[in-house]
Amino acid sequence: MTKKFKIKFSKRTMILITLLAIALCSIFVVSKIVTAPSFNAANIKSLDDKKVIVMKLVASAAATSTALSFLPGDAAIPIANQIAALSSYFIVVLSAILLEKMLIGVVGYVAFTFIIPFSCVLGAFYLYTNKVVLKNLAIKLTIFGIVLFMAIPISIHVSDLMNSSYQTSIQKTVDTAKQNKEYIEERKSELYKEDKNWFEKIGDSLSNFTSKIGTGISEITKKGEDTLSTFLETIAVLIITSCVIPIVVILIFAWIIKILFGFDIKGVLPAKRENNTLRIKSNQNNDINL
Repeated sequence: MTKKFKIKFSKRTMILITLLAIALCSIFVVSKIVTAPSFNAANIKSLDDKKVIVMKLVASAAATSTALSFLPGDAAIPIANQIAALSSYFIVVLSAILLEKMLIGVVGYVAFTFIIPFSCVLGAFYLYTNKVVLKNLAIKLTIFGIVLFMAIPISIHVSDLMNSSYQTSIQKTVDTAKQNKEYIEERKSELYKEDKNWFEKIGDSLSNFTSKIGTGISEITKKGEDTLSTFLETIAVLIITSCVIPIVVILIFAWIIKILFGFDIKGVLPAKRENNTLRIKSNQNNDINL
């Protein structure tokens, strides 16, 4: 009996030392590695590239809207207002990118500095209390910490896979918006020049001059409409790749965590009811015997 107790005590001590070593290694080694900029360099670069693209689109949209708003007359004002209103969508995409960038290091720090060590502490308490609840909670917290750490990088990777197929389209939108903005600026300066010298041309042909001004504004408005349509398509792609896909990936991980954390409460209740039923039956039998 004493020999078995010594063997059991020795195994328990070894497991305890292992759990403490895992906790200390998680806090002082793994936590520093996963929060280092070099460890997340690829993901940070991917997010920075997305941020640069969004900022270019914001600048192009602002410049195009400003150029359209200063055209003679009010024909291009609705298009200019609609392009200016797209800034709110760009802010949503930019916020999602910055949030992912902040969570990369924070999630790893929380997982390996708090969650994993705490699960090791619960495992140590289980060794001396033999409570199955502590063991199950320690295992589930460990899985939760690992899943939490993997969720953000995997969501970024999936987003990059989807974004790579639309990278050419997004870059084309940036180039198209830049070309249209330059065209609008050029035509605007020509129209203002013609509008300034209309007294000199009124004697020649007022109707031809007015027609020329109207045609120029119509061409510029058409360019504004093209820019608006390309912006809308690109915004839809950015929202899906930068916002929707990461959320879907995180929800899938949350669903997995929910399955792993599903305590079998129904499996415990019938046993208690059965015990109560047995007690009632035994009391009834005692009453009958009396």
